[in-house]
Amino acid sequence: MSADIFSIETESWMLDPTITYLNHGSFGARVRSVFEFQLELKRELERDPVDFLDRQQGNLENARKVVSAFLGADSEGFGFVDNATTGIGCVVNSIQFEPSDEILTTSLVYNGVRQLLTRSAEDAKCSYREVHIDLPVNTTEDVYCTVVDSVTSSTKLLVIDHVSSASSVIFPVHKIARFCRENGVLLVVDGAHAPGMLELNIDAVGADWYVGNLHKWVCAPIGAGFVWASISKRASTHPLVVSHFYGQGLTREFDWQGTKDVTAWITSAEAVRWGDSIGWKSIQKQNNTLALWMQTQLVEAWNVEPLTPQCGSMVGSMATVPLPSGCPNTFEDCLAFRNRLYEEYQIEVPIFELYGRGMVRVSAQLYSNKSHLTCLIRAIHDICN
Repeated sequence: MSADIFSIETESWMLDPTITYLNHGSFGARVRSVFEFQLELKRELERDPVDFLDRQQGNLENARKVVSAFLGADSEGFGFVDNATTGIGCVVNSIQFEPSDEILTTSLVYNGVRQLLTRSAEDAKCSYREVHIDLPVNTTEDVYCTVVDSVTSSTKLLVIDHVSSASSVIFPVHKIARFCRENGVLLVVDGAHAPGMLELNIDAVGADWYVGNLHKWVCAPIGAGFVWASISKRASTHPLVVSHFYGQGLTREFDWQGTKDVTAWITSAEAVRWGDSIGWKSIQKQNNTLALWMQTQLVEAWNVEPLTPQCGSMVGSMATVPLPSGCPNTFEDCLAFRNRLYEEYQIEVPIFELYGRGMVRVSAQLYSNKSHLTCLIRAIHDICN
């Protein structure tokens, strides 16, 4: 991407320019053109809600086709939801568990999903287990072997991240999916961070279900997520809110989940088109290059060990690095440290505890530049010293 395009794109974001924003991974960010597109849809909805929600349902069908094509997913298995965690809920709620069954995931599971799975296992009176993933990770093969070696004859459902939220580790989902198919284990991939960050072909992953967010790296409005089901699982996969079109196919059921503002879902197609106008491969390449640079700079500045290989084989547009000595390591202290960075230095970046160690996760997006990391390193140095 040329410097001119980068400059134009930097100015088009709605973020406050006085804030050093290194946390795209949490809720994404919107460009003005996508925001204005949704705003006009909202005005159209309010001019005639019945017409917009009842007679213009083709808007959702068109958006579904655009987004599913971008993701390499068969549109007939694609349904919009509010976020990836909601998608996991739809999947788990569509499975009949027996007391002898096990729900398996990893120690790097997103905490919201952890709580959802824990509650689901309690309700079904089946077991829930997390397999520990050692950090740092040396190779994708290590992750693969750790996961598949933990599967037992009781494992009915495996929930695996495509890109782990806290650690930023990319999982070998294609290889894990192949193992699950060969061994009769149901698999749902939590792709909360993958769309827009990685080049995706969901059909080719081979999972039973794939869920994801569009508000993060696709930069669609908040409230835009999806669940995709393989052909054999579509008839049994339903939204959490069952409404008029129950039993009439996955797309019809998910298109109408009761009365709600669907403008975020429709606008997700506009976000895809925005990225197309720049080139998604160019966006992903630039973000990956900057994220790897950030990882290297932090590792060298703080003399810490990276969580993933520095060759970049397991990093997308985010990198998680241990904080230097003298920084907090508990949940409460990390939260206070994060808030201090924001209040005193206007730096927005996640600071959290992982495996008993304080961590920072930096994100790279088109509005990011190297000076943002310089500000972070100086601020943490000031606070810790």
